[in-house]
Amino acid sequence: MYETYFGLKEKPFRITPDPRFLYLSEKHGEALDHLIYGIRQGEGFMVITGDVGTGKTTVIRSLLERLEASPIKTALILNPLMDWEELLKAILEDFGLIPRGSSRKEWMDQLNAFLLSLNREGKKAVVIIDESQNLTPALLEELRSLSNLETDQEKLLQVVLVGQLELWDKLNRFDLKQLRQRISVQYRLTPLSFTEMKGYIAHRLKVAGMGEASIFSLKALRRIYRYSQGIPRLVNLLCDRTLLVLYAEQKREATPVQVEKALESLPEIQRTWRFWKGWGLRPSVMAPIGLSLVLFLGGAVYLKSPSLFSGTRAFGKAEESSLTRETSSRTLYTVHVASFRRPQNAEGLIRRLCQEGLEAFGIVYEHPETGKWYRVVAGQFEGVEEAKALAQRLRSDGSYPLSVVITLPKNPTPIKGEKKGARS
Repeated sequence: MYETYFGLKEKPFRITPDPRFLYLSEKHGEALDHLIYGIRQGEGFMVITGDVGTGKTTVIRSLLERLEASPIKTALILNPLMDWEELLKAILEDFGLIPRGSSRKEWMDQLNAFLLSLNREGKKAVVIIDESQNLTPALLEELRSLSNLETDQEKLLQVVLVGQLELWDKLNRFDLKQLRQRISVQYRLTPLSFTEMKGYIAHRLKVAGMGEASIFSLKALRRIYRYSQGIPRLVNLLCDRTLLVLYAEQKREATPVQVEKALESLPEIQRTWRFWKGWGLRPSVMAPIGLSLVLFLGGAVYLKSPSLFSGTRAFGKAEESSLTRETSSRTLYTVHVASFRRPQNAEGLIRRLCQEGLEAFGIVYEHPETGKWYRVVAGQFEGVEEAKALAQRLRSDGSYPLSVVITLPKNPTPIKGEKKGARS
């Protein structure tokens, strides 16, 4: 609609991925470098995670482009909502093979024979699974068997898991310890910086035919960053709608006024922004949750994946203890809602959650690099699926978009207020 008005050949901010609009920020470049390094070193499993819209698909497409001219065969699985037999057949088919036989053993034998033939030719094979947070724990455990396909010298198949942050909730399960130990490269994508976002917008406009001219004023760009927090998907939505507002008003340059008008028609960004603004929270300063640290030592890659760092303790004066179960002998799960630098902000959110009928409490978290954080968590569950259901419910209406499942520290004393209602 607005393309002709601005002299564009096409819409510059479409959500659908297009390799012509590919823009690698520093963070995307680092993620890609991690993967290339891992593949060249013959590492078994690699993991890339990030929030919705942070550019995971961009990294996958960049990797495929880099590997296209190399002696590396790739299989890309975009929808892993399947059982093991279906996934195994999908891998064979994406490698260009027709599955023979009717049993998993026959398909594994066929895959192994194919990989051995590649190895004799000096070639490698990589399976990339997008949306890996949708893999069931049972399927993740089955995937571990692929790392058993090897010669005396090297692995025959490498696996790249790409998914949302919830993927690590599954990988941190006790029953997936053996798989976790085989993950040698891990990287978490974070939102764009303001400078990167400016480059991202300029790049997309140029590819769409804008040339060197600029549509967005510096103040408009700052407002876009304020609301999008540098998440590429939200940047696209807000920029596209701002151009539509400009077209409707027959204006050529966007100011904060047009950005604000565009925001009015984007409830998804409004909800997320109200959350960040109301609790003084930014995605870029969230305390690390269930971190997996990749350490580069002497040119090799080592992985350490604790559920939580040590040094966690309760804060505030509890009205009553809500942890009536003994936690020292088994793992309990909770939902991490947010982390704050100031305890006052955390206590305010705890009160709000309790008023909504949730069991909420706070924990002081000592991060080894960034210092003290005040975590707000909700609920305590013996099963991870119950915790995941609560996290999904909290995220679903946009009120608490950053909720994620973590393991509960041992014997914390929570802050608990009186429940005043039930959250449905």
